[in-house]
Amino acid sequence: MIRVKYEFNLYFEGKKMSADRIFIIDDNKMNINLINSILGKEGYEVFSTLDSTTAFKKTLEIKPDLILLDIMMPEMDGFQVCEQLKASDQTRFIPIIFLTSRNDEEGIKRAFELGAADYVTRPFNRTELLARIRTHLDLKNTHQKLIKLERQSAILAMAVTANHEINQPLTVLSGNLFLLKESLSSKALSPKEMEYMERMEKAIMKIKMILEKFRNPSSIKIQKYIEDTKMVVFDDRP
Repeated sequence: MIRVKYEFNLYFEGKKMSADRIFIIDDNKMNINLINSILGKEGYEVFSTLDSTTAFKKTLEIKPDLILLDIMMPEMDGFQVCEQLKASDQTRFIPIIFLTSRNDEEGIKRAFELGAADYVTRPFNRTELLARIRTHLDLKNTHQKLIKLERQSAILAMAVTANHEINQPLTVLSGNLFLLKESLSSKALSPKEMEYMERMEKAIMKIKMILEKFRNPSSIKIQKYIEDTKMVVFDDRP
């Protein structure tokens, strides 16, 4: 097997997707119970916290697909929580929907300035809330797929460039080795010298084979290496 490493560091790519995870951050237990009941019936995996000061830490643990966030909470309000989440590379791409009884223009403006995906006021319409949640989950999933396609496209472009850049000096090396063998053909080489020549020939052939595999994507397989790093594996058979 021939292995070439490359890295994917997509947001939560390694997480097993069974049901979309929704994290509710609200200091009102009744609000949480109501939303939990609605979302649970729709098949979502629901998590919640009453303590906004631990919201960031719990977000890292839960790895939610979407956050429902209240604004008016003690110690840390929803704006502060949102700002904290958007400041971290680990959580900044999680869509946040503010779900609050605050319905003033200044609050709505600030929410979107901080990076909120949506703003829903209480009392809310159940159907509308579910539709907005589904919309933002779909948008997030589409965005992740686009990122993955862009990464794959970049990797393919790098492979083509590497193929071209390596092939040129390899051709020179191969040609010069041939000329060297021709010039030495009339001389008696020692077994050690013959071995060196054979090693160079084999190394050149192996590099050519790897470059040929890059031209044939069907021969490429991807396997996990360590953590978020994946490995390109070539079958070294011709």
